[in-house]
Amino acid sequence: MRYKCIVSYDGTNFHGFQTQRGLRTVQDEIENVLEIVLKNKIRIHPAGRTDSGVHAYGQVFHFDSNIHITEKSMRKAINSRLPGDIYIKSVEIISDDFHARYSAKSKIYHYLLDLGEYNPLLNNYRYFYKYPLDLNKVIEASKIFIGQHDFASFTKNHKVDNTVRNIFSIDFEIDFPLVTIKFHGDGFLHNMVRIIVAMLLEVGRGKITIDELITIKEAKNRRLAPKLAPPQGLYLIEVKY
Repeated sequence: MRYKCIVSYDGTNFHGFQTQRGLRTVQDEIENVLEIVLKNKIRIHPAGRTDSGVHAYGQVFHFDSNIHITEKSMRKAINSRLPGDIYIKSVEIISDDFHARYSAKSKIYHYLLDLGEYNPLLNNYRYFYKYPLDLNKVIEASKIFIGQHDFASFTKNHKVDNTVRNIFSIDFEIDFPLVTIKFHGDGFLHNMVRIIVAMLLEVGRGKITIDELITIKEAKNRRLAPKLAPPQGLYLIEVKY
């Protein structure tokens, strides 16, 4: 029997989603609880991995079990044992041909940028940007990423064979001093959103021009886009199927 789960978590105290020996990860916490609930070693399969410090409202994973537990009871059993920085939002018994990663059609990420005074209470949940910024230039520059492009210049992972992705939209919600940059695409490479945000900010600071950013994109060379926005501003909002 296959279970599909939607999970939210505060990534502050995790070394990312994926299991890493000797480090606290979201995957390990969930699998440890499932082993208690189902009396068996369980492997979960996520829609994707998030890095250390990155948060999620709508991460998705699935797992298989021979033990039948109702959706409501499964959700309750898992949540009652999880630490407070992870929460299962929903559990659904689903067809065996569903796969959290390979069945996904698109993902939505938000990046939270704060242009106001630094607040230590919010530091783990947004990026406090300390430089003068021309938001109009940032918004204009973001348009070059809409559509299907090769994002080889904007990923940390050089081992992936296919670096072509389709970004459907990049929208800006401005509630000054908070700026939320909303990315919707068919998939995202490792660090792709954080690198794009960092390079957009370079345009907004006047460090590079939009034409130079286009040249970097077309060069397919990560060394030309060395910047990386901090992880705490990034949220996986939703995985669409």
